[in-house]
Amino acid sequence: MYIKVRLHIFLLLTLLIIIEKSETLFAQQLTKDTIKIKTVEIFADKVAIKAETAGQTTSKIDSLSMRTSMTSSLSELVAKNTPIFIKEYGRGAMATASFRGTAPSHTQVSWNGILLNSPMLGMVDFSMIPVYFTDDVSLLHGAASMKNGSGALGGTVILNNKADWGNRFSGKALSGYGSFSSFDEFIQINGGNGNLQSQTRLFYNYSANDFTFKNKFIADIDPETGQYLYPTQHNSNADYKNYGILQEIYSRPNNSNFLTLRYWGQRNERSIPQLLTNETAENSNINRQKEDAHRATIEWKHYHKKGTLILNGGFNLQQSAYQLKNKISGTSDQTVIDTHSQFAVWNGKVSWNSTFDWITISTGIDANRQTVDAKNLLRNENESSYDVSRWEMSLYGNFSKNIDNKYFINLFLRQELTDGQLRAFLPMVSAEWRPFEQNFYLIGSIAKNYHQPTLNDLYYQPGGNPNLKAEVGLQTDFGFGGAIQYGQWEFNYAVSGYASAIDNWIIWLPTFQGYWEPFNMRRVNSTGTELNLGAKGHWKNLQIRMNGNYAYTRSINRDNPRNWADESIGKQLPYIPLHSANFTLNLSSKGYYATWLWNYYSERFTTSSNDKESEMGVLYPYFMNNFHVGKSIQRDKLTYNIELKINNLFNEDYRTVLQRPMPGRNYSVFFRIDF
Repeated sequence: MYIKVRLHIFLLLTLLIIIEKSETLFAQQLTKDTIKIKTVEIFADKVAIKAETAGQTTSKIDSLSMRTSMTSSLSELVAKNTPIFIKEYGRGAMATASFRGTAPSHTQVSWNGILLNSPMLGMVDFSMIPVYFTDDVSLLHGAASMKNGSGALGGTVILNNKADWGNRFSGKALSGYGSFSSFDEFIQINGGNGNLQSQTRLFYNYSANDFTFKNKFIADIDPETGQYLYPTQHNSNADYKNYGILQEIYSRPNNSNFLTLRYWGQRNERSIPQLLTNETAENSNINRQKEDAHRATIEWKHYHKKGTLILNGGFNLQQSAYQLKNKISGTSDQTVIDTHSQFAVWNGKVSWNSTFDWITISTGIDANRQTVDAKNLLRNENESSYDVSRWEMSLYGNFSKNIDNKYFINLFLRQELTDGQLRAFLPMVSAEWRPFEQNFYLIGSIAKNYHQPTLNDLYYQPGGNPNLKAEVGLQTDFGFGGAIQYGQWEFNYAVSGYASAIDNWIIWLPTFQGYWEPFNMRRVNSTGTELNLGAKGHWKNLQIRMNGNYAYTRSINRDNPRNWADESIGKQLPYIPLHSANFTLNLSSKGYYATWLWNYYSERFTTSSNDKESEMGVLYPYFMNNFHVGKSIQRDKLTYNIELKINNLFNEDYRTVLQRPMPGRNYSVFFRIDF
């Protein structure tokens, strides 16, 4: 351990020397070669751009939250700064999203124009997306997701990267060490001029993840007192390792054309720990998962006085291997499960935007081809494998009108096609009203959305159901918001309410054959309220920023009873909290800063009947507190940051998923250099 920490310090000092030498060298070069950049004309209308999103509920994670969560995964960033509920299967394990009470497959994630959702499962593992690799995170709530594509019945998370055209040479390096033998390494190098920019990012993340916990699912009884004695156990066989690279090239040959190339490659390896109810030896039921991901995009933007043309193409390729083994002394490992799968999604988009005196029109075509090859190597290939592909295409038009800078009306139309056949026609109407000169608005929208079954839903062996119907949702949104300036303080607020009725909701249920199978439920009604409050200002030399979110979510099963004992009708869907909230407070002064992050989730049911009689039927409410404190030091062109993070400050015992342990209080320290 000591040698590893010393190695981290040595690498950082070596990097610092290289940076200082590079600064001198680059400064000499820039003195000799001064580049004069022509004035850039941007043909855009602020009001028209606003009209295109009129009446739609959108939000964005601020830059301060992005910086404080730089070493986190997307799951942590989203859980602490948005109303989205993140369901974690343990530290470093899979994390899925429930947006507005919907299923994980109803939350889409878009990275610079391409979808990251798996065509097999339909969802995204938020734990495998590092915040290191994104510059901007925004949310499209409910009906607002229609402009990015169909299928996001809950909403869409948008990840974008951007270029700094004023940059010559810059970067950052970070090294961290934390509890449970956790290591974080990150480096970013940026270079270029006014016409060409390059950004390179690399990261490495490892943790033995061997925290201790008290297992309340296994107990002995004290013969004298009759009290339960719960054993203290290690989270064994739970290590994980992630590493990757992101390369971006931005080209601006003239004032009207922008070309962008991006490549993101990543490897994830992790063990999946045993359930809390497991009483076998540690060398039994060893689960190991490996995933390789390769993603790339190419985008060309052409700006013209009459409009903007955008061409975008890309792919998302992922390979996954999962094995379950038992180690037996004196013999080779016994492999119980050995599955391998790979999928590829190829995306292509063309869009054109024109602004006239009386209306703004946007049109486009989206197309993608999905292929999946899934195999279970220990079973007959014909019984447990499938290899299929699917073409999806959509045509859309967006018509926006601005009336006296007070009224904004937006009509959006989308036609879906699958394998060349017409599917759903999806309209959306939204509007916004700004009745006063100050920053206050009222919004409203109504839309029809459509989500196809995933390829696992249709073809997984055994259990796939090719007779499934597509999910169809009717969504409505309404709300208001604004900002208030009071002296040195600025306050902002946003309140939104929503209601959606989703027909043919797809759910996997156990069958008498011994495996699970997907079925269509008649309807799920999801209603709720989202509230966001923010404030920033200063008191003397102290800078203060606050932000809070609250969500009330009712997601109710309106299906027909499947048998006489079905008690799920009219009940909240499993694992969806009725109440959730988060709050962030940041204080900074003279280079010192401190951040407090607070999360709350109400009780969550683990069964569709909402049974409270069993301890395993409900996950109790919990409050989570994290605290960060650090110091920033400026020296010439270098900025040094050292930061201490304390997670689970009050050592709370909690669960996000039944029978999956979560760590108590833990620490990490980070050293960062910006140059």
